Amino acid sequence: ELIMMEKTKEEKGAGLHLDIVLLSGLNMLCSFFGGPWICAATVRAVSHVSALTVMSTTNVPGESPKVVGVRDQRLTATMVSIMIGCSVLLAPILKLVPFAVLFGVFLYMGVSGM
Repeated sequence: ELIMMEKTKEEKGAGLHLDIVLLSGLNMLCSFFGGPWICAATVRAVSHVSALTVMSTTNVPGESPKVVGVRDQRLTATMVSIMIGCSVLLAPILKLVPFAVLFGVFLYMGVSGM
């Protein structure tokens, strides 16, 4: 959202900054107890915001479309968190997947992302 705010001239309230403060506090708490840090998932966030960007449909030929706005919603992040939680519950089944398959999926994702 921070990247798109420059293009759309939108103003966000204090909730945007509260997210960063909350994430920092959780990282500090995890550090004290030796837990893993929580990352902001920048690549996922940027691609999510660009997917929700509404572009103008009426523009002069040869001119790039203008950003009209961004659909702001939290459903995607909630569903991703729920699916990650389900993957923890499905760990016995996921152990049956061979490492070669996992390496192939990660190799495909890496090559297709270039």
